[in-house]
Amino acid sequence: MPARVAIIGGGFSGLAAGVALSEQGHKVILVERRNHLGGRAYSFIDPKTGDVVDNGQHLFMGCYHNTISFLKQIGCLDRLKIQESPRVEFLDVDTGRATFRCPPLPAPLHALAGLFGLGGLSLGDKFRTLKVGRALKTTNQVASGLTVSEWLSDLGQSERIKRRFWYPIAIATLNEDPNIGSAEMLRVVLKEAFGGDRSGTSIAISRVGLSDLYTVGAREFIESRGGDVRTGAPAAQIVIENGRVVGVRLKSGETIHADVVISAVPPNALLDLLPEQLRVGEFARLSSLGSSPIVSINLWFDRRVTDLEFIGLLGTKIQWLFNKDVIFASERQSNQVAIVISAAREFVDQTKEDLVTMALSELQRLVPDSRAARLVHSVVVKEREATLAHTVESDGLRPAARTGVAGLILAGDWTATGLPATIESAVISGRTAAGMVDAAGPDTPLRG
Repeated sequence: MPARVAIIGGGFSGLAAGVALSEQGHKVILVERRNHLGGRAYSFIDPKTGDVVDNGQHLFMGCYHNTISFLKQIGCLDRLKIQESPRVEFLDVDTGRATFRCPPLPAPLHALAGLFGLGGLSLGDKFRTLKVGRALKTTNQVASGLTVSEWLSDLGQSERIKRRFWYPIAIATLNEDPNIGSAEMLRVVLKEAFGGDRSGTSIAISRVGLSDLYTVGAREFIESRGGDVRTGAPAAQIVIENGRVVGVRLKSGETIHADVVISAVPPNALLDLLPEQLRVGEFARLSSLGSSPIVSINLWFDRRVTDLEFIGLLGTKIQWLFNKDVIFASERQSNQVAIVISAAREFVDQTKEDLVTMALSELQRLVPDSRAARLVHSVVVKEREATLAHTVESDGLRPAARTGVAGLILAGDWTATGLPATIESAVISGRTAAGMVDAAGPDTPLRG
């Protein structure tokens, strides 16, 4: 029988759940506290330039099979450009430009060949990476309980290849310092990216702002099937009676009655929505899950400073440069680049002025054309709780979708999806939650 399902949160996980449920014929009522959809992956228009600004630049990968399927389902896959052949450009303050390019070979030989062609590494360092490859295939190499740094050291990786290759991957995918980041989550990333077919290694990037990539299409999909998507509708409490969810009360005073509630909000926001007795009971461990920030520094110049689409930056405080003029080739952009700092705890409390000054200084060290360019505008976006803090301890704290409250299901990139808190993890969680709705009917409580 069709269920009436209330979803709290309008990011990737909530919208993925809503789309899947709508296709199954369930009645979906999705509420989002802000006046726009997108959660922690959205875009907006800069009022001064009229250009699109993402709240944080997101890279996708060919191994994001659920995300690609979701975008195809809502008719938006053509807005995502996927590389035909895996390729990443790097600029290093010590050795200059290097390219990681995978030739058309079967996986994982394509990645191995790409690594051996990468400049700035000794032949010995390149051969040592084979130990990491073997660790991904065998079960006697255990990453659980180790930090990224510890695991790589155990596998004989030198400090040079850690900082020039492994750490950039870890920071970009885990948004965490390798000295405290979970080796198990990095192992999963590497296995997904390099252990499948060669297309999984390819990088994809949205050709439109993040909001236009998926929020409009997902909303139209849900509403065209009788669902209701509300923005500017903050939830106040998940209503539970006799151990079972019966709905969601909004801050406006309205109660949305539902057979099932899917919470697709971060852990702290979920705790605020639960009755007090649950916060100190089943869900108490969620308060131990930390978060890690990302800072994005958007800069507009009087001329274009690079023709490359995106660049990994090594040996600097900033990690990635995205050339929005090239990325948004069909849109009017004004010599805009986005500088991204992941795991940005030491930067998130700095002033906009200090961050812009630092970014300009670092950019000029690596990109010669930026030295003669004049800065005309800047926008800094700080996502203080951009992702889950992927510490070793967090691996055992992430909850499953099932809960001990009948009719309450969890979704979100931070839940136990088996992946780090990426967009792919968010979509998987939403689809998983949707698949549990039939088992969460009025007479069937879910148990963790």
